[in-house]
Amino acid sequence: MLSAGVPAVAGPPEEATSAAIDFNRDIRPLLSDKCFACHGQDEQARASGLRLDIREEAIDSGAIVPEAPEESSLVDRIGADDEDLRMPPPDSGKELTDEQAALFRQWIAQGAAYERHWAFRPISQPERPTLDATSGQTSRNAIDDFVIDRLRQRGLSLSAPASREVLIRRLYQDLLGLLPEVDEVEAFVNDPSPDAYEQLVDRLLNSEHYGERWGRHWLDQARYADSHGYTIDGSREMWPYRDWVINALNQDMPFDQFTIEQLAGDLLPQATKSQQVATAFHRNTMINQEGGVKADQYRHEAIIDRVNTTAAVWLGLTFGCAQCHSHKYDPVSHQDYYRFYAFFNGGSDANNTGPTVEVGRGEMFGWTPQQQEALAEWKRLRKELQIAESKLAESDVDPSAWTWDAAEIGDRTTVSNAELQLLTDGSLLAGDDVAPNDTYRLELKGLSEPITAVRLRLLTDPSLPASGPGRAGNGNFVLTDVALELDEQPVRFSQAWADHSQNDYEIGDAIDEDSQTGWAINVNDQQRREGHVMNAAHQAVFVLPKPVATAGRSITLVLRHDRNADYQLGRFAIDTSHSSVPESESRSHWPAEVARLKQRLEAVRPMVPGEGRTVSQMVMAEQASPPETFRLDRGDFLTPATEEGPLQPGVPESIDGDGERAELQSRLDLAKWLVSRDNPLTARVLVNRVWSKYFGRGLVQTENDFGFQGTPPSHPKLLDWLADDLMRNGWSLKALHRRIVRSATYRQSSQVTAEKLAKDPVNQWLSRQSRFRVEGEIVRDQALVVSEKLTPRIGGPSVYPPQPDGVFDFTQQKKSWPTETGPDRYRRTLYTMFYRSAPYPLLTTFDAPDFSTTCTARVRSNTPLQALAVANDPMFVELARGMAQSVLRTHGDDTDATLTTMFRKCFSRSPEPAEMEVLQNYHARQLEYFAAAPQQCREFVGEESAPLAAATSVARLLMNKDEFVTRN
Repeated sequence: MLSAGVPAVAGPPEEATSAAIDFNRDIRPLLSDKCFACHGQDEQARASGLRLDIREEAIDSGAIVPEAPEESSLVDRIGADDEDLRMPPPDSGKELTDEQAALFRQWIAQGAAYERHWAFRPISQPERPTLDATSGQTSRNAIDDFVIDRLRQRGLSLSAPASREVLIRRLYQDLLGLLPEVDEVEAFVNDPSPDAYEQLVDRLLNSEHYGERWGRHWLDQARYADSHGYTIDGSREMWPYRDWVINALNQDMPFDQFTIEQLAGDLLPQATKSQQVATAFHRNTMINQEGGVKADQYRHEAIIDRVNTTAAVWLGLTFGCAQCHSHKYDPVSHQDYYRFYAFFNGGSDANNTGPTVEVGRGEMFGWTPQQQEALAEWKRLRKELQIAESKLAESDVDPSAWTWDAAEIGDRTTVSNAELQLLTDGSLLAGDDVAPNDTYRLELKGLSEPITAVRLRLLTDPSLPASGPGRAGNGNFVLTDVALELDEQPVRFSQAWADHSQNDYEIGDAIDEDSQTGWAINVNDQQRREGHVMNAAHQAVFVLPKPVATAGRSITLVLRHDRNADYQLGRFAIDTSHSSVPESESRSHWPAEVARLKQRLEAVRPMVPGEGRTVSQMVMAEQASPPETFRLDRGDFLTPATEEGPLQPGVPESIDGDGERAELQSRLDLAKWLVSRDNPLTARVLVNRVWSKYFGRGLVQTENDFGFQGTPPSHPKLLDWLADDLMRNGWSLKALHRRIVRSATYRQSSQVTAEKLAKDPVNQWLSRQSRFRVEGEIVRDQALVVSEKLTPRIGGPSVYPPQPDGVFDFTQQKKSWPTETGPDRYRRTLYTMFYRSAPYPLLTTFDAPDFSTTCTARVRSNTPLQALAVANDPMFVELARGMAQSVLRTHGDDTDATLTTMFRKCFSRSPEPAEMEVLQNYHARQLEYFAAAPQQCREFVGEESAPLAAATSVARLLMNKDEFVTRN
């Protein structure tokens, strides 16, 4: 029986009998919820000197007289008629019920035995239950033995297995965070092999996308973000750590090593760069960039975060409650907190300064011979492509032979909402308020004829550094991308020419869809001798692959500056041309050569994530002489209790198996202890969190609180068996995943019967599988899959998929958001640039945290805003159009085949007849509407194609069904 203050749904860890009182099951929850706040270990808050958390002290005070409840003052006080004497006080809101008071009397009468908290007991392997052979229940492994045994005690049984269509979709969502292709579903459904399911599990566990899916779960706990936080919230380079996590999980790095490298990789003998990068786990702390901040204060704040995060992630305890005083419930004293603090007090970083390592992907993980060959080829192809694009430009672009018209500029906006001043000659001037990596968006108005090219004229101005034409200190700029948007859809240029380009910053780099390359105009000695001048007027021409119709359409020119901060265009003007592209003899060769090289680059690119890029990654390191650690009075770093003397590093004795705290001196010692059998918490906490991802809730419901206030496990023997098995199997996470997903318990149908709803309403006893909404990242990733637009490349820098305007309007510093137009537009959401002050709106809508602190379990919700986002966000409309286009390419005018395939792509099953009828009727209405409304059709899908618009409407409808965003 539980107290009123503890969630009743958790249930008792084992079956209770009417006679025997179990301390952990029946009494500890009552003491913790009703008594420990005033009569626990916190001496400052302790009332009347009475302590009830230690049996000897409770007996010495007379509160408890074993086997004599009538002589125990505790019994007298909880049953007192006088409200001034009754405990807990009537105004505390913690009064005991008559039944709870009777439990106390019965427990004392039986001897008032205390027991060690279940989570702090050493882990040993429980004996597997023996199942009745006549039960009719199929057990596939030990998990099922424990679950079936508990179900039998409640008159329940496992549900029937889910269909193969449901199973493959469930496995893809759980293991990869993606959806299976239609042909993959069909192959699995029709596979007669007796081990078809096991083969599927192994294939998915060996997929590189496994590391992305389970890496996202870990990055939540690591509070990963691409920005510093607080008000300025500047960007930071953290993606090498994200890559490390993905790679470590894909390689099935044992979790004990996974722990040691992240907490203390820098302290390992001859630490590799990979092991140093792993320590960025604790450089994910926030950094305050405001002027005048005290570095020592924010160093302390970072250490506090590291203490609380480590305890939450590995121990599952509310350790932070002891920062200011001894924990009121759990056996963690104020001194214990600062002994733990001492492990991290030697770190050499202080707010925004600290150690870094220069890393690239090859250095971190080691290049295989194939990867080394790919990197060399990638570099060679890049050089060849630059030459080919230059030859193409020289042969095909002759701007002097073209007719140019000055562009009429309408809206002129920047991502940062800075002003682009329109001068009297029609040119534009960027002021001091443009963001360091701003993007300019220019509406081209008054166009009626098809355009074939755009000219960018660069002009000097006395207000610019060195007179410009750029805004860099020497007047230069780096223009990383130039593109058009036609009715909000990207249109790429195929050729480019300039009157001058800086070495290694060729004009072709402005149209190569690579945010790390760009066009610039600095001059070297040779160019200077040839008469080239940087601070002068220049021009560049960008040619479209075919004329673009403009009448009645929205045309926007997008100029991006992604690579170098403060290297924006300063003063410039825009012209357009409708002249025909002149023919030349070389057109028979160079366009095909450029296309071939680009195609080859895209084929090689997945082998070199990050494209060999080297960045400075923040890491952990120790000071030569670490400072002394003192208990901080009330947690204030300005009030150390120096009179008590310095504290040595240590862990709470209550959870240390052998109590040899003095032997732990460094972060490395702490990390090794966390994954040793001396610590009974880590394996239990880890197993429980993994379990919760597969069943929607953990065996311990309060996954972040394994302390006295937490709920006891629903299946304690199963929890300990899995924890012990994990350690026996070398801390292999893939072995744990494999065991769970192969069980009959996991394979159950999620359909619920009236009986199971009555006996197991919240599925506490696992009488069925659970249905729950997937996270925001997976909603978008699934849409990428069904649209056939997903760019599957693993790792690398964060990217900028489309997001609504105005996201940064209410942040202290407006950010640049250079929306991707190439393959990076369709990267997995895991790689989306994440600002703590203004997270990607889709993630906010689906309740993702801002990662200012660790998140061990996300809130799961179902709100109207989520439905509106999936239905109306232009990003999802674009992906719906992609799905429609891909299916129409295959099925053409076969409407039924088109509808069926789209349905199967979204739900991994065929539509029922009634569902098919709804789709047919809806599609027919949409087709009729768009056939009669060409303008609306153009606005919706970018062209006058009623079949495409109707199919897009159906795709949009399917992606907005609850079944699409649900893991069944």
